[in-house]
Amino acid sequence: MAWSKVIPIGVVLVAIGFAGGYLYGENKTRKEMAPEQLVGDKYKVVRTPGGMLEVSTLIKQETLAWQTSWTCPLGLCNGLPNSLSQISAVAHYTYRVSLAEYWILEKMSDQPLKYRLKAPKLEPKLPVAVSLSSIRVNKDNGNLISPSGPDQQKMQNYLQQALAQRAMDQSYIQVQSNDAAKTIEEFARKWMGDDGEKISDKAVIEVIL
Repeated sequence: MAWSKVIPIGVVLVAIGFAGGYLYGENKTRKEMAPEQLVGDKYKVVRTPGGMLEVSTLIKQETLAWQTSWTCPLGLCNGLPNSLSQISAVAHYTYRVSLAEYWILEKMSDQPLKYRLKAPKLEPKLPVAVSLSSIRVNKDNGNLISPSGPDQQKMQNYLQQALAQRAMDQSYIQVQSNDAAKTIEEFARKWMGDDGEKISDKAVIEVIL
């Protein structure tokens, strides 16, 4: 009977020992992992005004189409005509980066003078802007027994949802990334100028998105 009570106490003591070791080890690790010291002239701290910076806009004609058919048991509707509904519009995909309070401009070399600026991830401005005058709706019901398909309001709702998904597609982001990087580079030069430390026009600023 006495031995059966010793086992739980031993387990508790071992658990306490592990917990203490874990907490001590974790605290020790956190203390040892000090951030890199930003010393000398290798880094320049760039102060930004905060908020969001619009860096590029992709203008593209977009089209969505639906084919609507009848559904009947045993395939009795297979011979009935379908209807085609289509909506198109000019979409303006605007991409932005968030302006953290400080960015770090890293000097890569003196000859030639080159800096590197790691920018925040590009993100689309939602909802995607659509030129209202460019919206076109076409519906081909074939004949009187063709299904009606979605109405214009539903088609416009579907269009907005599709545009939001396309705005986050990597192919859309990639096609305008060079223009976005150029805007960020120009804005970074302005920040440094406002700070009283003008970057040479000959210096290269490599923007990493």
